[in-house]
Amino acid sequence: MSLNYFISAESYSLNPGYEKYAHSTSRMVRYRLKEGELELKKLQMLFYFGLLTLILYGCSSNIKSVGSKEIESMDISSYFPPIGMMRTYVQYGTNGQTMEANDSVNLSINSDGPDTVYIHEKGGLAIESIKEFIVTDEEIRLVYVINALKNEETSVVELANKPKWEKKDMDKSVSHITATGLTVVVPAGSYDNVIEVTTVIPDDKKGRRTVHYYAPNIGLIRTVFGFEDGDEFTFSELKSAKTGNKEEVNNVIGEEEKGSKSENGNSTGSKQKKKDDKASSVESVQEIYSNKQYGFSFKMPADILKRLTVDTGSWDSDAVATVDFTFTESSRSVEQLVFSIIVFANEGNDDTLEHPFYKYIGSNDSYIFAYAMSSEPNEVMLRKENEDLLHEVRLMVESSEQAMETFEVN
Repeated sequence: MSLNYFISAESYSLNPGYEKYAHSTSRMVRYRLKEGELELKKLQMLFYFGLLTLILYGCSSNIKSVGSKEIESMDISSYFPPIGMMRTYVQYGTNGQTMEANDSVNLSINSDGPDTVYIHEKGGLAIESIKEFIVTDEEIRLVYVINALKNEETSVVELANKPKWEKKDMDKSVSHITATGLTVVVPAGSYDNVIEVTTVIPDDKKGRRTVHYYAPNIGLIRTVFGFEDGDEFTFSELKSAKTGNKEEVNNVIGEEEKGSKSENGNSTGSKQKKKDDKASSVESVQEIYSNKQYGFSFKMPADILKRLTVDTGSWDSDAVATVDFTFTESSRSVEQLVFSIIVFANEGNDDTLEHPFYKYIGSNDSYIFAYAMSSEPNEVMLRKENEDLLHEVRLMVESSEQAMETFEVN
């Protein structure tokens, strides 16, 4: 990949409106529980965004796609923002509070493959992220993601000139073009020929869905979360959009490429960095972590395990316990949750787990186990002097995801 950019702790600032969303999932749910069922559902969907990738649910059997003849003749690339565009979105909270997120669209020249386009987003619940896309007439594919705790290749189909398609994301979600030719009014203005894209997970029995609205030569203009009982919550809308002049675009690109050159002046891409990170992880000696109290184990690099403190807590009131793996660096007053194993009682009705936030990883006669990674770095971790620790924790999170593939129950 040619995306020569690494997010640094110096560029982060915790949005005051974000802090209430930066706690653990269960704490957040309990915090809003007394404010009504709809408020709880809205908060759950906001948490999905805090994870930096939306977790999408729904029943696809009720989704009606637009006819194939109309869609297949569509140039889907026209629904992606042009190079140099700078957009501002307003994100709505559950109690009327709002936050703003800004992004810019830039071209990335790739000598060993197709040129790509990347969107650099700052602000809002996501704080900061980089997403790199390959854009063609037939589809728009997300190929690389960088945020505070992620730096990885992917291959997710965001848009396609088909009535429906598999996104090929970790949730196996399916997107449908459910309407075309719409006129949609958002704070930025009125847009014609808008398409409506509804995304669901076919195997999930819940009726939840995410609906995105795209305008020609602008891209995404509205995101709506839908719930099983028919309620809807508008999460974000486009507030403004403009195409920057050449000087503005060069300034953006220039800032983002600082520090990404090697000593001989050549660019060092994030793909190579990720390969180096993976190689070092693979070469590490694997150690088995075993929890005798609840009867599970998994493998993880020994040099990472020795850097983690393991505590048994109970921050999820619906669980028997939470086994929390935390990175600490006492010399810098750093304490960052990396991931947790959530332990539920196995009541014998179903050995699996359907949960909006946790990933099911196994069960035995007594317990059902789920995995949850840390959603965001805390404020201390985001300080400039702790940039090296932020990188280390990001690798720990990636390693924990890989470790769950080795999870076993006794």
